[in-house]
Amino acid sequence: MNSPHRNPRPSTRRPARASTDPSSQSLTRRYEQYILLARETAQAGDRIEAENLYQHAEHFYRTAALQKAGQQQ
Repeated sequence: MNSPHRNPRPSTRRPARASTDPSSQSLTRRYEQYILLARETAQAGDRIEAENLYQHAEHFYRTAALQKAGQQQ
């Protein structure tokens, strides 16, 4: 039986939780993982979930950029 409250979209695999390593390389890797997942999800036809993943990617991109700017000062 299908529940009316069940999410019809298949779950998207997400990158595992980041370690406590906030290095710029780690953040860049997370950015790349989310971009890849977003592209795969968009190709599968789920634009809403793809946008969510792109927003996660943007967060890691901005965080890495801020960290690099702080290290250069």
